[in-house]
Amino acid sequence: MSRHARTPRGAGDPPPPGHRSPRRPDGRTPRIVAALAGTALVTGAVLVPAPAGPAAGTTRVTAVALTAQLAPAQDAQVAWAQGQVLGLVNADRSEHGCGPLSASAPLNQLAESYSTEMGTEDFFSHTDPAGRTPWDRARAMGIANLGGENIAMGQPTPQAVMSAWMHSSGHRANILDCAYHSLGVGVYYGGGPWWTEDFGF
Repeated sequence: MSRHARTPRGAGDPPPPGHRSPRRPDGRTPRIVAALAGTALVTGAVLVPAPAGPAAGTTRVTAVALTAQLAPAQDAQVAWAQGQVLGLVNADRSEHGCGPLSASAPLNQLAESYSTEMGTEDFFSHTDPAGRTPWDRARAMGIANLGGENIAMGQPTPQAVMSAWMHSSGHRANILDCAYHSLGVGVYYGGGPWWTEDFGF
């Protein structure tokens, strides 16, 4: 499934004839969408030994263990993915005569929060369940330079999501738009993963 939106330019093209989306091992089909705003974060759960007693030897999930043990690893995984996507975007832009994009902390925050929202609330759209568009979410965060967004779900690596985006005309148009100067990347690994690219003027 693919959807595309750009500001102020219209909708993207359908997949080419004969195009088949690959299936993941769990049977779900990866989906991609291009639009204008987004966000993401990584969350997970840690299994820790249960206290001694009748259920000794069992495990339980604790939020404290999650925060204390996984947060640094998740932050590092997100930062690595952000760097990989930015590098791949800039390589593709260079091949097509566009200047490199710079990493944007505000756009990263926007993209991370939206990927997390899609993953934790189990939806996949450029418009969130409250009806907010990418530009609505950007304005709420004090971001005035949002130009476009790509979102995707199901691709396991930065290379896989970039390949999917570059093989979709609408997503590719965002990546290769020479008017953009900055990029925010978000990824939420809790089941998707859910990916967001937010492009800035």
